[in-house]
Amino acid sequence: SCGINAEYGSLGAQLSSQDFLEIWCHYDKDCSGYLDYTEAKDFMKDMLKVNSVKVDLNNVQYLDTFFKTFDTDDNGVIEIDEMAAIFPVEERFTNALKQRKKFSKTDFDKLWGQFDQQGHISAKNLPRLIGELARNNKNSLSDKEIAEISGRLIQMFNNKDIPRLELSLIISSTTPQHGSKAIRERNEKRNSAS
Repeated sequence: SCGINAEYGSLGAQLSSQDFLEIWCHYDKDCSGYLDYTEAKDFMKDMLKVNSVKVDLNNVQYLDTFFKTFDTDDNGVIEIDEMAAIFPVEERFTNALKQRKKFSKTDFDKLWGQFDQQGHISAKNLPRLIGELARNNKNSLSDKEIAEISGRLIQMFNNKDIPRLELSLIISSTTPQHGSKAIRERNEKRNSAS
């Protein structure tokens, strides 16, 4: 897992961004920023168990239906913003996720070293990082938009320094651009080989 302990109760109540990230990191075992077929299957098993639903999860049809329902861009993985649509998550978190596909994880990783403060970034440096990401990705964000994005993130983390992992998950994307069928077949082969 991503190093966060996922202890959570009922999923009916609205989740804070921190609670959501704990759940996310519990299932995103390789910290890729998305749930592959196996990780999504684990998630689905637990959610069905929490809700006392008895289903034969060896039947691929159930997971395929899950993917078709929540993999809204049909790239074969469940991304963090797609997962947030499943849970009642606070609005400031879902608003922050809207910027996610504008910034690449590769650029985030390259720039992080300029702003890293022992695994965190300060509220003061966050707008500079967002601005650099926008320039590197040829996104035309105004100073006002950069301030709004930064402000939402700073507020979400209660004006404290923001950890690298959480910030990376929220604002950058590493999602593979493959069809869900191809990814499911690859994951099935991987699982049958183990």
